[in-house]
Amino acid sequence: MALDYCFRYIGGIPAYVLTDNAKTAAVKHIAGVAVINPKMVSFASAYGFSIQTCVVYDPASKGGVEAAVRVAKEDICPKDTNLVQNYRNIAELEAACAAYTTSINSVVHSTSGKIPSVVLQSEAMTFHSLPKVPYLGAYGVMRKVEPKMPIVRFNHCGYSVPAKYRREVVYVRSVGEEVVIVAQEETGGYVNEIARHARGEAFSYVIDDSHKEPDHPNGPLVRMPIPTNETQAKFLSITPDASQWLIRACNSGASGIETSIADLVGYANNEVSSSIIEESLRLGAFNHSVIADLLVIHKRSARSGTKATSPQSSKPQSSNGASSSPQGPYGASTDAWSKLAAVS
Repeated sequence: MALDYCFRYIGGIPAYVLTDNAKTAAVKHIAGVAVINPKMVSFASAYGFSIQTCVVYDPASKGGVEAAVRVAKEDICPKDTNLVQNYRNIAELEAACAAYTTSINSVVHSTSGKIPSVVLQSEAMTFHSLPKVPYLGAYGVMRKVEPKMPIVRFNHCGYSVPAKYRREVVYVRSVGEEVVIVAQEETGGYVNEIARHARGEAFSYVIDDSHKEPDHPNGPLVRMPIPTNETQAKFLSITPDASQWLIRACNSGASGIETSIADLVGYANNEVSSSIIEESLRLGAFNHSVIADLLVIHKRSARSGTKATSPQSSKPQSSNGASSSPQGPYGASTDAWSKLAAVS
């Protein structure tokens, strides 16, 4: 990315680039000959320049580089001796670098006796043109956005991108204290920045709320039942309350939920099954034993030709509305449960 920025700053690409022997340029040396990093070879081929490395342990061959580092330390980096204040963000540092570059290139160079900005105008005549679209590798490391969440992982941290980029390939890089994510809109097309985040801690997530879809739920995720077999589909179609029953039964850790579903689906009368679901919700009891007992009550009523009543609704009431008889399980009277036990 730094070389691409440099080429665009000077307005073209020179015939060759001289670099230090960093691993990004030379992976090793064999008999004093640098083995160029394959990624750098690919980058140089895309831009049309030749890569050359400095002689190892020879400061004279890279004097310009060493001088640039010394200048940066003395005049740009905050120190007690230069009175430069700490930069509040990366933008201030970039602005300081740009201002200093303009000023130092506008004065006579102590070695060549020439003004660099003036010399650049004549040298630029030998440069060849820049590609319209930068080499993708210049934008950072390649990552694929996760399919279910619009998240990319970089340096052990998850960063959000707009939801439309799910399953798309993007490029991520660090810029100071920020992480920049870009994407190519179409094959051979321009690359645009799609997200920029403050650098996150390892094993954490950095989420921009604007990247969420409009229907993304806030707070705990509510999972509505989705049938995975025919029995579940039939159960959920008995009554709109079936979904609520299943959610509450699962959240309460009820036993025998699948058996209860099979029993209610197997009962021929959907109206009765719907009533049992409503009664279970009213009682707040979802174990299979409760559903089985309610089924027994309805079967008994069907045989006798009387209207079925739930255990709780059969309790006799006193004049002040309180139950006048001892209570059994689920708020039902002991008499009602004794009759139920006799039937079962």
